Amino acid sequence: MSFQFRVSEFEMDHEAYMNFLLRHHDELNLPYTFDMKLSFISSPLLLGKAMLIFTEESHDMVGAAGFGYGTGPGDYEDQHICQIEVAFIEKELRSTTLFAQGLRALVHAIKAGNPDVRQVQFWTSAAEEGSDRLFAKFLALPGSTKTIVNTLALYTVPFHELEAYCNRLR
Repeated sequence: MSFQFRVSEFEMDHEAYMNFLLRHHDELNLPYTFDMKLSFISSPLLLGKAMLIFTEESHDMVGAAGFGYGTGPGDYEDQHICQIEVAFIEKELRSTTLFAQGLRALVHAIKAGNPDVRQVQFWTSAAEEGSDRLFAKFLALPGSTKTIVNTLALYTVPFHELEAYCNRLR
């Protein structure tokens, strides 16, 4: 199966991104109330970019990711940090190469949007055991960290290491 990755530029893209993630909000594993989830889902449309993933054959949307430059604690002046707010691929496609393709497309979109990014970070539930194997691959990259804060885990990865990892996935 072939996929198309598109960074949202138009209002129709923003609407498709929001509708897709709202339909799947219970599957996002975000340990927040709905209003807080809505904030995380929508913030990339204001502070960064959203990426949409479609099947090429039917043009059905099967995934989305949203990221922003800078962090709240840094008053969004720390633009060298890219925070991934949400990433989701429909369950039946998660065991395919779609994740690797999506990660490459995401890294490309981050670099195109801000070539000064030096670190990528994301938060997950600290109790999320199903993703440990995936996150261990990120932690194996030099300079990567995992910090537990209450019930959440903050993962940080040097951007150049993530980019090199994506190049090896080819």
